[in-house]
Parts: sequence; C-alpha cells; structure tokens
Amino acid sequence: MNPDKANHCFVAGLRRRFPAEATLTDHWTRERGWDPGDDNSALNWVEGFTDRTTEAIRRRDAEAVLAQTNFIAAAYRAEPEKLRTIVDVPYAENLVWDSSSADKRWAWSFIAAEIRQLYAEMWGDPGSDKAE
Repeated sequence: MNPDKANHCFVAGLRRRFPAEATLTDHWTRERGWDPGDDNSALNWVEGFTDRTTEAIRRRDAEAVLAQTNFIAAAYRAEPEKLRTIVDVPYAENLVWDSSSADKRWAWSFIAAEIRQLYAEMWGDPGSDKAE
C-alpha cells in the first residue's frame, strides 16, 4: 500500500472508530476552507483530529485520551514507515498544542508510548527540565 493510500485508510479508520470526533474534525477543516480532495487532505484532517485529543486532555478525560492515542499507536505500529508522516507531525507534534504545563504532565501517562516518543523527539518530555 502506498503512503497516500495508507494515510486515507488511516483517516477512514479514525472516522469509523470515533464518529463524533470525526464530525467535529470535519467542521474544523471546513472552517479553514481546506479541500477534502487536495493532496494534503488526510494530513490536514489528522491535524484537526489532534485537537479532539487535546480537548480530551484539557477536560482530563483519561478514557478518551487512552482510546484515541492507543488506536493511533496501534495503526502506527502496524505500518510505521507508511504512517510516520501522518502520525508524527500532524498528530504527535501538535498534540497538547497551547496546553498548560499542568495539562501536559497530567496527560503524559495516558498517551500511548509511541505517541509520547514522537512528541518527545520534537518537544521533550513534559515532565523533564528540558521540555519546552
């Protein structure tokens, strides 16, 4: 499976597993005027979906954080080379964007290990002295 097809299959899986969050993400992409048919549509959509996880973190909804990050981590483990581009930058690196240090520290143990690793490679561990 080529990376573009893998990305679109990944988004389809997220839509099936998290329909309410998918609806909010569709609204988010429409607000920005992003075309669902353009070459970056899957990447843009996942960036929007990241906000659903960040919102769950801010609500301190451990169940939602676990469900979303574990689902994404499982897909990433299955096809790391094909999904790295869509999981790393649009999702992991944008996770907890503009969240407080307290929210980041609270969420850290609920975020799947693979997502934590990708996030930490860019921003550092939120519990360490080297983070942000």
